Amino acid sequence: MLRQLPTATWGTITDGSYMRDLETYLTDQFPYRDQLVAKKTLIDMMTGKQRINGVYLGSDSYLFDGQSKADEDDLSNKLNSIVRFCTYEENAKCCVAIVPNATYVLADKRPYGAPFDDQGKRLQQINEILIRSSSQSGAVISPVDCAAPLMKELDFQKYYRTDHHWTTRSAYEVFGTIASALSLDTSGVNYEFATVSDSFQGTLASSSGLHHIKDSIEICWPKDFSGKYVIEYEAEQVKRTSFFVSEKLSGKNQYEVFMGGNFGKIIISSDTTRKKNLLLIKDSYANCVIPMLVPYFSKIVVIDPRYLNDDLSDVIQDYSFTHILFLYNLNTFLDDTSLVDAISIRLPSAEAVSNDPAD
Repeated sequence: MLRQLPTATWGTITDGSYMRDLETYLTDQFPYRDQLVAKKTLIDMMTGKQRINGVYLGSDSYLFDGQSKADEDDLSNKLNSIVRFCTYEENAKCCVAIVPNATYVLADKRPYGAPFDDQGKRLQQINEILIRSSSQSGAVISPVDCAAPLMKELDFQKYYRTDHHWTTRSAYEVFGTIASALSLDTSGVNYEFATVSDSFQGTLASSSGLHHIKDSIEICWPKDFSGKYVIEYEAEQVKRTSFFVSEKLSGKNQYEVFMGGNFGKIIISSDTTRKKNLLLIKDSYANCVIPMLVPYFSKIVVIDPRYLNDDLSDVIQDYSFTHILFLYNLNTFLDDTSLVDAISIRLPSAEAVSNDPAD
């Protein structure tokens, strides 16, 4: 949302926050800002630039964001923390699903010579470390190969052209692999799709100034599930009975139609006869997947560590989880600095599990 004109008070003036907020307001509300950004983009394209404001210009109107670089020590610490967390929650079936970004799956659309690493090798490294470390610790962790379903020839658009997220069709394709890894019986559950927007312009369009490209957004839900459910946004003290927030389709970020956006903790209660509880630790890639999971769990606790203000240990104590799922896209997984702190809150002190391939 654009910054609004701040209110000047003695406190905000003396602590400097008024001037900072005023500067942000003037930047956001600069007259003809979008038009000027678009003109600059046009000039950059005419001079042959492939990258504009951090966005790469691909073929068929695809836009690509930059690729996160992995810090090896940070990655090892993150994976080690996941293994320890799943070891501690020994009665739950744990799965880790890391989704590749469009830069890997749509390599043929990338601009020639763009400096992108092979995400396939990085995903293979992550899965190998998880398998080896869980074997050493006694944890039962199932890494999910999210790349394989997306690398197949599919007759639908896999990623948005103007945004960094995957499409709902891609999410559904990978959901089958995730359900299998979680040992969910999906027989008898059918899903329905519906297009809710054909005017979506995501964050990459905003950053690059290319506003002539538009995407469609589809939603997906289990049409055969007749049970009732309630979605509780605990910190916001809001309850809903729908996974889709239609008013977001008239806002700046239409992707927020899924779950209303990102929140630290969401609790989904269902009257399904399947008495299983899921802890879902995720980023925004999971938002369009959550409705697909509902028929299989009587309780789903959704945690986004980036927005979590509560103590995760309280969540663990309040529920007996039968399943734990980590669902991230690779870029966010590499960048997220809040995940380790969130899942390490109540872990017992123990010697770290080695991630050295030579061990």
